[in-house]
Amino acid sequence: MEIIKQSTYETCLACCLLMMADKKEEDEIEIWKHGWKFNYLIGQLNYVAREYEKEIGAYVENEYYFKELQKQRGKRVRLTNKKIDTNLISRLLQDGKVIVYLDCYYLQKVVHAPHFVMAVKQEKEFIEIADPFDGKLKKINEGIISKAIDSLRNHLKYSPILITMPAESN
Repeated sequence: MEIIKQSTYETCLACCLLMMADKKEEDEIEIWKHGWKFNYLIGQLNYVAREYEKEIGAYVENEYYFKELQKQRGKRVRLTNKKIDTNLISRLLQDGKVIVYLDCYYLQKVVHAPHFVMAVKQEKEFIEIADPFDGKLKKINEGIISKAIDSLRNHLKYSPILITMPAESN
């Protein structure tokens, strides 16, 4: 898997979707722009599902946000309202890669901000992630990932989200 480094501070989701779909980075800005048409998240998911003919699953923790996204989702996007934690990430990693929404402060220790990374695999208490911020593969303790998700939810007030793409869709 080639790790795609984001070219702007707002394209982390687009880069993660491209990595998950095994596509090249030249579509990064085009995917990102589709987040402007609806909601940042669902616009990009709908575009990737439609343009690359992929099935996408997204777990959305906040019930209100989940219901709003349901109204805007395309036919290839399946949404599930569920509590997001490292146990769910571990279960989903058994079937493939998982895009995780978290507070990047716990990765870079610079600023609190929402950020998407792609969990690639789990080894004991470590989750290996591809981080589009710097284009690097990193092994992060499961406890740090948990704190980053909690901070996204409680400090930044964003709904935690996990995104999957079934293997038969890749």
